[in-house]
Amino acid sequence: MTELDGSCIGRERECQQLSALASEGGGQALVIRGEAGLGKSSLLAWAVRQAEQQGHVVARAVGVEAEWALPFAGLHQLLYPLLRTSGAEDECPTVLDVVLGRVAGPAPSLMSLGTAVLDLLARVSSRKPVLVAIDDAQWFDGPSSEVCGFIGRRLTAGAVKMVVTIRCDSGSRFDTAAIPELHLGPLSDSAAQELLDTHYPQLDPQSRRIVLEHAEGNPLALLELPRCMERRDGELSLPNSVEPQWWVPLSRRLEQMYRPRLEALEPSVQLELLRGALDGVGSLSSAGASQEMRYRLRNVDEAVARGLVSVEPTSGNLFFRHPLVRSAVVHMATPNERRAAHSALARCHHNDVERRAGHLAAATVDPDEEVATELEAAARSATLRGGAATAVAWLTRAAELSEHTARRSRRLGDAAFVAGHSALFDQALQLVGSSDPPSRRASPPPQSSLPHTWSSISAATWNPCTGVWSRPLSAFIAGRLRTALTRCSLEC
Repeated sequence: MTELDGSCIGRERECQQLSALASEGGGQALVIRGEAGLGKSSLLAWAVRQAEQQGHVVARAVGVEAEWALPFAGLHQLLYPLLRTSGAEDECPTVLDVVLGRVAGPAPSLMSLGTAVLDLLARVSSRKPVLVAIDDAQWFDGPSSEVCGFIGRRLTAGAVKMVVTIRCDSGSRFDTAAIPELHLGPLSDSAAQELLDTHYPQLDPQSRRIVLEHAEGNPLALLELPRCMERRDGELSLPNSVEPQWWVPLSRRLEQMYRPRLEALEPSVQLELLRGALDGVGSLSSAGASQEMRYRLRNVDEAVARGLVSVEPTSGNLFFRHPLVRSAVVHMATPNERRAAHSALARCHHNDVERRAGHLAAATVDPDEEVATELEAAARSATLRGGAATAVAWLTRAAELSEHTARRSRRLGDAAFVAGHSALFDQALQLVGSSDPPSRRASPPPQSSLPHTWSSISAATWNPCTGVWSRPLSAFIAGRLRTALTRCSLEC
């Protein structure tokens, strides 16, 4: 068996399964699922190191909360190293150029895009084996998740392997991907003791007993709880925020472990960490992924000294120690602080229309026509790349920030058009219902065209026996919705 390191104590069986997956012939995919802190990222990092030692090309991506609404953000991370592989970039299919925003063209379907990615993987794997490693996939954007699920079900031949980690308390598009899964549980008592003794050999017996009791076999808790110990009334104990309470999930208590260290930082360092967290600066597991589009942390030596941020040795980039540090930073900030950070990030990304729009949408409270116009431009960009769901969300937000009723109705009409054309019929129905001002919604006039339009569309496209919408009529629906909403804006 391949030699294990200290990060995989108690995970010998899982490492054997990953080693077998890498050594067996043919393509395979595996999803590692477990609660926060159980060591999913450590297992994935171990698999990546083994693959690199065996000469594999590793395509790595990490999901972050800040990018879940950016279409194909995850796919960009995966394709970046593959397209730079010798010869692959020159052969890049047009559909990949479109979704990555390199060229203009019709938005590809899931089938054509998935096939293009499979072809790219096949070309790269003809030279060297390939490992696709995705961490924290619960935060992958929807389009990227669908594409990765598509290719994960089709890795039956060739030298391509895929390993995905997902937090079990979060929903994901991978939940229905029909990919084999490996479920992680807590460490055994003996493994928990070994892990604690390996990292804290000088821990006194009382503290050791408290940590083992409260960690519940969670590796992250075993590594972090000793740093939280404090003396109260002459006895060592844990802070009240991390004491076990049955109504508080362990992941939430783990997040609270970082709060005292964050509160002790200088305000300028806290602000810098907040900007990084809101723009998707990753954890240590993302060190091999593309980071050039994200905010770069600066002047956070104090956070490094307190074990909240670490330095990636190869690139020198700064990363959060764990995703829970990132979420703790965001939850600790006030709404005004988050909005101010989003506003600063929007100025940083003045050349990236979609990323800038996402920050502007989060930073703006009152109607603002300038922001609404920028959201419209971002929605057009997303639509051209195939990110229809994101375009609908941005157009809806643009309508909310509109200063004039006519522009609000027009933007809702555009959102309904995109939703109908992309077979997002539930969203289209909601947009139709929200197109009228509240006064008109309370007592709609008999001559209103909206109810008749929607009932005729429903009758034409909904089969009550099968419960399925007819996708071929989606373009027809989109046109009818846009016409109806335009009439409504004129009547208003």
